[in-house]
Amino acid sequence: MSVPVDPVSREDGFEHHDANVKVLMMVGFSIFVVLLLSGAGVAGLLWWYDKQPEPPTTALERQLQIPPEPRLENDPRAGGNRVLSQARMLISGYGWVDREAGLARIPVQRGMALLAERGWPSRAEPGETTPPRVQQAKGRAQP
Repeated sequence: MSVPVDPVSREDGFEHHDANVKVLMMVGFSIFVVLLLSGAGVAGLLWWYDKQPEPPTTALERQLQIPPEPRLENDPRAGGNRVLSQARMLISGYGWVDREAGLARIPVQRGMALLAERGWPSRAEPGETTPPRVQQAKGRAQP
C-alpha cells in the first residue's frame, strides 16, 4: 500500500509537512534570548547583593565561644601524622606487649625474616595441648 506524496514535495526532494523550519528557528532563538535574560538577571541580583552593607555584629557574635567536649580537630593533618608516626614506631621497634606472659613485639621485617627462616608454625596434634614452637618462644622471651 503506497502513500500519496504531495507533488510540490516530490519536486523539492523533501517532505514539507514534517516540520516548519521557520517556527523551529523562532523557538530556538526565543530560548536563547530567555537564557541570556535570565543570566543577566542573576548577575544583576548578585551585583546588588554584593553592594548591600554588612549588618552590624552583635556582642554575642563578637564573643569567642568554645564548644563543649568532644571538639573537632583543629589540625587534622598533624593528628594524622602523629598517628602514622606512632604506628611506624610500633611496627619498626621492639617492645613488650605483656611482660608477665613473656609476649613481645618485634619489627615487621625481622618477623618476616624469621618466618622465612623457620616456616609458619603448625597447629598442635590432636594429643598435644600446645604446639612446641609456642613453648620454645615463651622460654626465650623472658627478661
